[in-house]
Amino acid sequence: MAASGTLVVYRAVFTALGLSMVGTLVYTCITDGSPFRAELLTPWMVTTLVDFYVNVVAISIWVVYKEVNWISSVFWVVLLFCFGSATTCAYIVTKLFEITPSGPSQDPLDHLLLRQDNLPERKCSFVTVGRTIFSILGILMAALVMYTVVTDGLPFRKDLLTPWMAATLFDFYIDVFAISVWVVHKESTWISSVIWICLLICFGSITTCGYIVVQLLQVSYQDPIYHVLLNSHSKKI
Repeated sequence: MAASGTLVVYRAVFTALGLSMVGTLVYTCITDGSPFRAELLTPWMVTTLVDFYVNVVAISIWVVYKEVNWISSVFWVVLLFCFGSATTCAYIVTKLFEITPSGPSQDPLDHLLLRQDNLPERKCSFVTVGRTIFSILGILMAALVMYTVVTDGLPFRKDLLTPWMAATLFDFYIDVFAISVWVVHKESTWISSVIWICLLICFGSITTCGYIVVQLLQVSYQDPIYHVLLNSHSKKI
């Protein structure tokens, strides 16, 4: 019963967020025109877009892991890069509707995060590659933020908050919310969850990359790679 209720809440939340994002995109297109204009690409808009797409890369890797064939993987990844968090929400809701709770002790997030077919246990090389990729992305993102602060000043200025910047930030933080759901699932205490979520809100994909690297460092080369997705109580699934 608890698992069913949790499923309903997740479905409702991500459906509402996805529809809100679609509404925001439509409204901004109508009121401010197309986003494909050179004058919109201010230094902080470029930095925000890079920040956004680093998170999209992290979500896309999970999608590729989840999908059973390359056609569906490419389809969803293309949609993620084109439509951002609206696709993130649509994908999560689609997968949530594929879950049938098998008992009150079953956490729906375990079923959401993992592939449900017989996946071979991918180990050493994937852990090493993941640590390398996300370490590089995190360092590059931190360098870009520092460069933009030095060359264009702080981002807390009213003139930067154009309609498309506001829409981009809303898009960005819906993906941050999705990643935060995973973080809360992973962490063993509310204190650590709150700390990581605050860091995600403040530093975006720099924190995403840092968190993923930390989790990959806790996975030994003998463990299946899917262990990085689960909390300590779920790794026997």
